[in-house]
Amino acid sequence: MSVKLVKITSYYKDFLSYYYQSHSHAGHSYNEQHQHLMMQRFAWSDAYAHAFSQLGWEASEIVANARPLQEQWCVENNVEAGTDKEIVLAQLKQLQPDVIWLQDSYSFNGSYIEQLRKEIPAIKLAIGNCCSPISPQFFADFMSFDFITVCAPYFKELLEKSGLPECLVVPHAFDGRILQVLHNDIESKHDFLFSGSLILDQNFHRERIQFLEQLVSDGIDINLLVNLNTSSSKGILLRQLAFGASRLFDKAGLHAINRHVKGFNKVSKLQFFPRASKVSERLMQAIKAPVFGLEMFREIRRSKISFNIHGDIASDFAANMRMYEVTGAGGCLLTDWKKDLNVYFNDDELVAYRSLAEAKEKIAWLLAHPNELEAIAQRGQKRTLTEHTFANRASLLAEAIRKRL
Repeated sequence: MSVKLVKITSYYKDFLSYYYQSHSHAGHSYNEQHQHLMMQRFAWSDAYAHAFSQLGWEASEIVANARPLQEQWCVENNVEAGTDKEIVLAQLKQLQPDVIWLQDSYSFNGSYIEQLRKEIPAIKLAIGNCCSPISPQFFADFMSFDFITVCAPYFKELLEKSGLPECLVVPHAFDGRILQVLHNDIESKHDFLFSGSLILDQNFHRERIQFLEQLVSDGIDINLLVNLNTSSSKGILLRQLAFGASRLFDKAGLHAINRHVKGFNKVSKLQFFPRASKVSERLMQAIKAPVFGLEMFREIRRSKISFNIHGDIASDFAANMRMYEVTGAGGCLLTDWKKDLNVYFNDDELVAYRSLAEAKEKIAWLLAHPNELEAIAQRGQKRTLTEHTFANRASLLAEAIRKRL
């Protein structure tokens, strides 16, 4: 059965700034711009569209907030460049998909999904996605989906227990096409790599910050390529006031203010009172500019050990995409232990730690035993390229979609 599927996502604003500062696309068509953006292999890229195409489906990818790209589509199709949602609606009207998959379900949900169904009767399934902290304030909006993909059992239990649609656990994966552009002769420059984000608001990464603070204080040589989200701690007083006001509006029955007034809509969905974490001066001095996409994979190849630590929300489940990115690229992964880690990797395919002291011991041991380090990396890569590819995940999702169609 041939299916037409469109996946809609939004990229990190920091990545888009990073990308568009280096690449000017003046004079290039939408298809040329889209292909170039996908070739950066940021996050999921078009890995799912490629994997579904291999299954014989007609699949495509929309990056809703890549404004230069989206505005070029509008120029070519004689459509007014309105809001992200208005442009996506116009694109879907043209594509007429059977299935839409909203990777960015925090921006595209609720009444917007109902609007899509009404204006595009071809849509038979609307699939949501959740793999980050979610406030109960979003639950009503997520009811608009037929089912929801989640990256860990934690989210499935949370959402289904709260009465939301059925959830399908689809772990993250690795795109094997990345290996076609990574050179095998990349030499190791660093002993230890952490490439990722530090979100200072809401204690998303409190444990991560404390862990890195300690490693830096102990003099461990870390290559820290960090997307430090300092904007999340700016204006904290205003967000705290807005949060308090939004709760008063709810109690007074003034729900329309929280739904429609800019500034209140987002803060009203927070589950906790806004607070900011802090980063020490020592850690700040050690942090370098972040890298994304292919350059991040090159840094993994240049590093003997790559470090992963889950956000506070992950509970006891292994869910981070970095696990598959590191092992798939051929790096030796050091990650925090989770109770289901052995579902995805054997003990000899990565290195897991349960405490900071154990992590430091294992770092020292790995650096002192380079042959064993390389053997672990090779076994981890073999496992990922066998079982944790986007082709594997697409087959899982395709079966679920077929049953519902």
